[in-house]
Amino acid sequence: MRASDPIFILAGDQRWQWEEWCDAQHVDRSRIADVKALIVDAFFAARDRSAAVAQSGALLLDPQYSTPQIARALAGGVQVGTPVERAGSFPLEWAASDPFAARPPGSFVKVLIKDRTDYADALRAGQFDKLLALQAWCRSFDAPLLVEILVPRETEREDEFEERQRPAMLAQSIRDAYARGLEPDYWKIEGTTSDAGAALVEAVIAERGGRQIILGKGAARALITKWFAAAASSATLSGFAIGRSVFWKPGTAFLSGTLSAEQATEEMASTYLSLVNDYGSAQKSQKSEV
Repeated sequence: MRASDPIFILAGDQRWQWEEWCDAQHVDRSRIADVKALIVDAFFAARDRSAAVAQSGALLLDPQYSTPQIARALAGGVQVGTPVERAGSFPLEWAASDPFAARPPGSFVKVLIKDRTDYADALRAGQFDKLLALQAWCRSFDAPLLVEILVPRETEREDEFEERQRPAMLAQSIRDAYARGLEPDYWKIEGTTSDAGAALVEAVIAERGGRQIILGKGAARALITKWFAAAASSATLSGFAIGRSVFWKPGTAFLSGTLSAEQATEEMASTYLSLVNDYGSAQKSQKSEV
């Protein structure tokens, strides 16, 4: 994972979302492991068909449901990141009782937090302190750290929040993290359709030479493409980490018995490749305008 290269992460580390779906559909949670296997199959299929994925593709997989798949992907030469947060936790809690007892199981480490600048100071400080401990652990093993910050909307109007308020809060959260000494290799952030909002976040990330990758939030491809376009001029933009937008529909159809494993894998691979191509198109369009 060189900072100069893009990275196209197929993010398959979701846990509580699959658990909720399985419980609601009366599907045994053990089947979640089957979907994780299909995600890895889809990645390998995409890699076979794309030089961009072969060079810059990566996976995010959770040890809870994906330990055999992490080993399979690593053995296949794939860069694999693993999450350390307890799924769905807020404030941040670790998935393991002693998360720093051993070396990271994958190639890089991912952590997710929720943050707003109007949260209580003690809550924010506690989360940042945990992230600093995580950063020290990652650096001791030369493992890149990817910090995902979600800025939840509360009472704000949706359009106003998406275009102005969320980017402003996100930028301030990153600046606050920098002030505390937190400088991850990558910020995994929510995209915006606002050029001004994207530029605001870009300026703050660039203050410490950071990199950003865009997450998917389960959004439709058309909206994700707009996020790519808004951020295309950002010098810190380094790719994406997208999961549910790729595999949720075929994955749930597979578990429901309406798609075969082969059909679900092909749909996942095709959608992932389409996003890689969309990202590349946004970059080319931006360069042609310069």
